[in-house]
Amino acid sequence: MNGFEYQVAGHMIWEGMVTEGMAITRAIHDRYQAARRNPWNEIECGDHYARSMASYGVFLAACGFEYHGPKGHIGFAPRLTPENFKAAFTVAEGWGSFSQTVKGKELHARIELKRGRLRLRSIVLTPAKDATPSTAKVLAQGRAVDSRLELKDGKILVTFAEDVVLTPEEGLNVVVG
Repeated sequence: MNGFEYQVAGHMIWEGMVTEGMAITRAIHDRYQAARRNPWNEIECGDHYARSMASYGVFLAACGFEYHGPKGHIGFAPRLTPENFKAAFTVAEGWGSFSQTVKGKELHARIELKRGRLRLRSIVLTPAKDATPSTAKVLAQGRAVDSRLELKDGKILVTFAEDVVLTPEEGLNVVVG
């Protein structure tokens, strides 16, 4: 049953078994021949069965996405091509895209809101391979944002001195080195 398979695949990716999780996802895709039907309508116990929506969990795991609206916190830890990554995200009051590139030991991250608004107080990122970042430069709404960087559990936590509220006209850029 593909809903259970997607759940297992997502959990494997969260636990670092990316190849194995993606293999399960590919097997589901191949079994249902997405080229011949709506790829979001795998047949499981009848047409339009909700368990197929567990596939979204695989997407979240691949992005390493975390979000806590009341705390103003967002985070990304891409499991696939972290050196050149871009994906969509949804939050309580909007949606947009996150992208990151790695240049040497420097990580460049960008959040672009397409609709709605996003209030942020912190962001978590994953450092470039073999990098020990010590500085973060944050730009929002075209101005520098006072922030603090700390390494926590192998991740970069950037906390802003004050809330940053993003709208579709403005983006957030973070450069960690």
